[in-house]
Amino acid sequence: MTRQQISGHLSAHLSAIDAALAAPGDAGRLLTLRRSAEFWDPDPADERAAAEEFEAERSALDGMLSSRWGPPGVLDLTPHLERSAMGLPVRPPLADLSALTPAAHVWTVGECRVATGVGRAAEYLPYELVAAVWPDSEAGPPLPRQGGHSSANAAARSRPYSSASVVGFQ
Repeated sequence: MTRQQISGHLSAHLSAIDAALAAPGDAGRLLTLRRSAEFWDPDPADERAAAEEFEAERSALDGMLSSRWGPPGVLDLTPHLERSAMGLPVRPPLADLSALTPAAHVWTVGECRVATGVGRAAEYLPYELVAAVWPDSEAGPPLPRQGGHSSANAAARSRPYSSASVVGFQ
C-alpha cells in the first residue's frame, strides 16, 4: 500500500470516527474501518504481510488521534472476552472489540471513549482495523486516562461489573 493510499484511508477513518463521536448512541458503536481478504489457503508470507500492513495503518491512525487528544491508554480486553465466553454480560462495543483483539488503544474525548484495534476473529478470517466509540459512564469498565494518569485499578475494585485490567498505567 502506498503512502497516498494510506493517507486516503486515514482521512476516511477520521471522518468515520468523528461521525461516531457526534452520535455514539447509548451502547456505542464498533466501526470496521478496513477489512482484508479471507485467508482460506494462505501463504504464511501473505498473512504476515497483511498483519504488518494493518498494524502500520493502525499505528498511523493512532498517531493522528494522539496529535488530537494526546497519548492513548492501553486496555487489556482479555477479561471482556472471558466474560463473553462464560455467557456473562459485556458492555457493547467491548464485546465485539474483545473478539478481535486482546488489547486496544483508548482515548477519552469529551464524554466519550475512542479505541482502536487490529485483529481477526479466527484463523482464516480477514484482518480488521476497527474503532470503537462509546459514552464514558460510571456503568462501564474503568479505562486509562491520557498521559498515564489513571485511578482505573481502584475504580475496578469498587465496581462489581468490571473485571477490566489496564496495562501500563500504575
